[in-house]
Amino acid sequence: MKRRTIKIGKGRYAGRTNSVIQTAVDELAGEGGGTVELPAGTFKLADALHLRTGVSVTGQGSDTVLRKVPSVASPIVDYLGYGHYEITLKHPGLFKPGMGVIILDDDAPGFYTTTATLLARDGNTFFIDRMLNHDYDPAKGGCVISVFPLVSGECVQNIAISNLTLDGNNDPVTINGCRGGGVFFLGAHNAMAEGVEVMNYNGDAVGCQQCTDVVVRDCHIHQNAGIGMHPGSGSVRYLLTGNNVHDNGGEGIFYCLRTTHSLCEGNTIRDNAGVGISIGERDTDHIIRENQICGNGGPAVLFRPPRYRGADRVLLEDNHFAGNCVSEGNAEVVIASGINDVVLRRNSFDNIKGKALGVGESASGVHLVGNTVEGRKLSKKDIRGPSGRVVFGSRARALRVGPGAADAGSTRHLAVELPRLPANFEL
Repeated sequence: MKRRTIKIGKGRYAGRTNSVIQTAVDELAGEGGGTVELPAGTFKLADALHLRTGVSVTGQGSDTVLRKVPSVASPIVDYLGYGHYEITLKHPGLFKPGMGVIILDDDAPGFYTTTATLLARDGNTFFIDRMLNHDYDPAKGGCVISVFPLVSGECVQNIAISNLTLDGNNDPVTINGCRGGGVFFLGAHNAMAEGVEVMNYNGDAVGCQQCTDVVVRDCHIHQNAGIGMHPGSGSVRYLLTGNNVHDNGGEGIFYCLRTTHSLCEGNTIRDNAGVGISIGERDTDHIIRENQICGNGGPAVLFRPPRYRGADRVLLEDNHFAGNCVSEGNAEVVIASGINDVVLRRNSFDNIKGKALGVGESASGVHLVGNTVEGRKLSKKDIRGPSGRVVFGSRARALRVGPGAADAGSTRHLAVELPRLPANFEL
């Protein structure tokens, strides 16, 4: 069966709002999938564009802009309970059905924040499209704010966005990276963002949580308040390739908890306020290669100190590191104590402000092969910490890491079966 393409702009699809695009997306989802094509112009977002299984959305690159409208906020006036679908507001007149919101209080960080769409109003009560995933207390700063991901793909599969510009409009309210981003995938499988520009968003630019087979390719990610790219919460087998990530307020790329088997290749990661690439707790089996990582506030690559198990089995290959640690004197690549099995091969270090490599006291299995510093061979004098923990030479057995190394057991924690590699994975 041939899948239909809907072109926004005429007839029942006329208009420049998220609701017009959403109508087309939902219609195609009911048909089993298809493509929504957006013309040049600016679309106003009062809620996220919610992607549906089997549907792609494409635009005209920099000429197609999805821009967030300014936010409004109200305290809540009742104690709101987990599992409920209603909220009561002190200032209900600021809101209307169709708006995207977050619900939170001082005890609801991270995943405890609820994101939802307002469905209907009855006096000062609004009904929402999904249950509250926490209790919220007026005495603890409970409030509702009209902030949301610009594009959201939750519990869907086989989705894609391409050739769009997403503008957060410098809204002053921050949304945390566990519940939002300029592009935000949660529980999504086989999802792609390609040729997408994300800018001026008060949060992380691109995030994927509890996902498999996500591709972020040839995107321009800049001037966002948070992290550039945030793979997290158990995501498996993802590709971050060919992206230009610069001038963001956090890390360029932040590998969060228990993400595994990824390829980070051919990206330019520069002039971000934080670390170029930060990798941490249980973030294992990754390939990081052929990236340009320059001028970031922290190290080019930071292996964070593990609480229990660290970012083991990682290959850093053919990267160029230059002029990082702008805001702190450190090493370009920092491998904390407790990290095991890291290979650095054919990387070049230039314009370093401290040392090329920092190694923790209990790091093990750190192998260096063919790396250079200012054009000469990297040596022990370029290492901060116990250089005796480092082996100059290849491992006896090569690391088997990256997307191709993921096996059937790698997604059991997500209660999904890992399918064959999708066709859009170019390893």
